[in-house]
Amino acid sequence: MKYAFIFGSNIFITTDRAISYSDKDSKVEFLKIQSYYAHRQNTEDHVLAIDVDINTTDDQKIMLNSNQPIADTVIEVKVEPKRVQLYRAGHAQPVLDVYQLTADEYTHLSSHIANEIEAQQPEVVITIKGDFKVNSHRIVIDGERLYVNGDAFANSVVNAHEGVTLTPDGLPS
Repeated sequence: MKYAFIFGSNIFITTDRAISYSDKDSKVEFLKIQSYYAHRQNTEDHVLAIDVDINTTDDQKIMLNSNQPIADTVIEVKVEPKRVQLYRAGHAQPVLDVYQLTADEYTHLSSHIANEIEAQQPEVVITIKGDFKVNSHRIVIDGERLYVNGDAFANSVVNAHEGVTLTPDGLPS
């Protein structure tokens, strides 16, 4: 099964459902898709469910297991069938927004993304946006760019055969 992960205008195609951050000292899995939305005839629909292990930009720990907060995580979790959003109290912008696109939605994306999806035929297409940290490394993802420790990446297409791993130097792989 193939997954397409979209970070701003970057697309990563992989068979792995986890996203990691790696530097010279360690590799940390910070997001994992536990299940994706799928409509089922005559049974309960499956919803998008994720595991998360990140920090806010002021270093408050956020951990989820299948959309459920773990331990003392102080975060509001908003769950819809195809979307999971994490909010800090009193904030309008989510710390993390994970959204599963439908075929109608991803055909309207940038041509390099739509073309890659058409060519690779992933079963699940997910966009990720947010402003958070993995360990002490800041990751910001908006509608156009992926920022890793302040370095910007845009318009890349990566076949992530070893899984999606963001790194502090060079394009993510």
